[in-house]
Amino acid sequence: MSNEFKNRVYGCVVVKAVNANYNADFSGMPRRLKSDGTFYATDKAFKWLVRNYIKKNYPNQKILFTKVFDEKLNTMKLKEAFEKLTNTKINKDDMKKDLFPKLLEFIDVRLFGAVFSPEGKKDNNISIHGPVQINHAIDLYKKGKVYTDEILAPFTAIGNMSKATEAHYIHHFSINPKNLSSWKNIVQDKNIKVLSKNDINILKNAFNNAATYYDSHSKSGIENELSIYVVLKEDSMLTLPNFSQFIKFTKSENKCSFDITKLIQYLSKYKDEIDFIEIYHIQELIEIKNEDKSLEDKIKKFDLSNIIRVEENEKAN
Repeated sequence: MSNEFKNRVYGCVVVKAVNANYNADFSGMPRRLKSDGTFYATDKAFKWLVRNYIKKNYPNQKILFTKVFDEKLNTMKLKEAFEKLTNTKINKDDMKKDLFPKLLEFIDVRLFGAVFSPEGKKDNNISIHGPVQINHAIDLYKKGKVYTDEILAPFTAIGNMSKATEAHYIHHFSINPKNLSSWKNIVQDKNIKVLSKNDINILKNAFNNAATYYDSHSKSGIENELSIYVVLKEDSMLTLPNFSQFIKFTKSENKCSFDITKLIQYLSKYKDEIDFIEIYHIQELIEIKNEDKSLEDKIKKFDLSNIIRVEENEKAN
């Protein structure tokens, strides 16, 4: 049985930040839109959390775009890190076709793609359009404020740290396995790694838990709050818009609520195109409201902290 993952997926991940700085700008302030002051976060912030989660929890998985150190604890350049992690030496005469399969040994490249220039020359770039595309996030709450604390650390002068009182960032994402599998014909190598079911399970664990897992001083207070996956049937050609415009967030003293009624109403028009829908949240903390029951037979709900067991030593697809 093939382990290749072939279904396209649309979904969203919500990251909660309470007295935290999820994604700082260059001045150290939580990022805000210039148009109306709404908090936002880049896709890079969430990808960093995902890579960190995979690196710490799946040591047999290779991560390319992360800090790699030499024997003197200096940070390696991209080419040097690639050579160390793949145990190969890049020569100027190496063909892109020869390097391509080795790039796909890295799970973050298989997921997010990469632009790789081994000699630092634009005309020698290898550009891989990743199957997993993540959008910038916007804050659904829109009532949070920014505050700045003075801090004092040993051996340093007084500094400042800025945080948001509260924000609920929603990242829309899509997964299109064909972005990667189409390269089999281009490089004429049927044995190259493509997106596997194992990769997707690792990705879902990271999507569902990466924000809560990472706990630094500035990011203490950042937690995963909600994940939704709409898995299309394998032969579907349906495309779906950003989910953030369909979801309404409200907050009471006891619980935060996400009303997904409009999202389900929209998706119900394409019921025959949808294989199933998965919703992950912590029931004790989060209420999911849905007044449209037309897709109840396709919706599965899980606890957000649920870990999907992964066979990490799985062979190439």
